[in-house]
Amino acid sequence: MANPNPYAARQAKRRAHKPGNFTDVLKVLWTAVREAERLLYQSEDPEFTLRCVHALSQACGQYSKLLEIGEFEARLAAVEAELQKGAHR
Repeated sequence: MANPNPYAARQAKRRAHKPGNFTDVLKVLWTAVREAERLLYQSEDPEFTLRCVHALSQACGQYSKLLEIGEFEARLAAVEAELQKGAHR
């Protein structure tokens, strides 16, 4: 049976060979947070609501860690640039 969406399959294959970057991970995680939030507000099942709350807490925790790492990387890059500038003086 032929693939009903060969374009998506080719794109997935192409992405599988490229390492992700920080920005891509943040976008995916933020999308997951928004989707879990949407499901939480639509849920009428208490058990599913608890699953959504758990997923949100996990994703938000990871998102905040990634933001912190990004901030540290930016600061480190600034310090390294200053050191390079000072070494060339």
